[in-house]
Amino acid sequence: MFNISMSEPESCAIFHQLMKDENTRFSKLAAIIQQAAPDILMLCEFDHPGEGGDDGALARFCEYYLANSQHGQPPIDYPYRYCPPSNTGLVVEHDLDGDGVVSLPGDAQGFGSHHGQFGFVLLSRYPIDTAGIRSWQQFLWQDMPDNLLPEGYFSPQARQVLRLSSKNHVLVPIRLQGKTLHVIGCHPTPPVFDGEEKRNARRNHDELRMVRGIIDDADWLYDDTGCRGGLKSGSDFVVMGDLNADRVDGDGMKSAISQLLLDSRINRAVASGRKTPKSLGGRFVRPWQTRTGRASEWTHIAGLRLDYVLPSASLNVVGSGVFWPDRKDPLRMLITDERGRERAQAGSDHRLVWVDIAVN
Repeated sequence: MFNISMSEPESCAIFHQLMKDENTRFSKLAAIIQQAAPDILMLCEFDHPGEGGDDGALARFCEYYLANSQHGQPPIDYPYRYCPPSNTGLVVEHDLDGDGVVSLPGDAQGFGSHHGQFGFVLLSRYPIDTAGIRSWQQFLWQDMPDNLLPEGYFSPQARQVLRLSSKNHVLVPIRLQGKTLHVIGCHPTPPVFDGEEKRNARRNHDELRMVRGIIDDADWLYDDTGCRGGLKSGSDFVVMGDLNADRVDGDGMKSAISQLLLDSRINRAVASGRKTPKSLGGRFVRPWQTRTGRASEWTHIAGLRLDYVLPSASLNVVGSGVFWPDRKDPLRMLITDERGRERAQAGSDHRLVWVDIAVN
């Protein structure tokens, strides 16, 4: 799982950047992926068409960066790819942000300056069962029982059309050595840029509740084809995404992420025990705010654990980590600029998170 920060306010900008000569930042990001060499990889904040599919950007990144050695790392190939549709930049015909006009990015189903900005994609070295993919892009926020929609903030007309998922919530079956592994992927809105109504914090909370609803096979869920429920009982799954939630620090509401991490169907050791993904390099970050969480578990340069790979309790986890090299590690240059500083512009403000699972 890697929030790769390949997103721009202009539509197709990432595609055009990939069409030019080698991009130093993209090369470093690709080298990090090659070094970790995950079999299944979710990339957050990778711009692609909002209606789904690839405009050529993902194919070019795979062909010209991942499939060619970067900074001495071995090439990697992902023959199976999924680019889901996204709510980001999908304009709503109602004023959502209260500024008196309907415009992007504030009046979209999910914050975005164009349809598909900040979208996520899935890469796999194993076949994706495309016919079995389910998504909850169109599920309305008001249809979640006990939802936290802010009272009096959105107009009655807006409440009737406002979707819960800021990007999408997807369930992607992957055929893995005779078994099926279900990837539950999402990227909830960050719980910031709020007023007193706390609309983003509330939405992040309920987007995380939707993840549990999918795991629960909740009867209140309906997917984009109208089918009820979520994941069938007994299925092996992995929750992946930049969940924009830290159960200790940050501005979000802590209850939903805590309930997810402590859910009995989630591998407890990975979620909150001795096998939580960790790094050596995170301890050198000096966040501008005081943090009380474990620096070894941080996945963001603000000193937060935001990015997760959460296998089901039924899966055998043999290892995990966060790609955040120590100061003496020669790979540290992959996350720093030419002056050795950890800055978002050098690559991404997030770090890659990985979990190894043994499949019999």
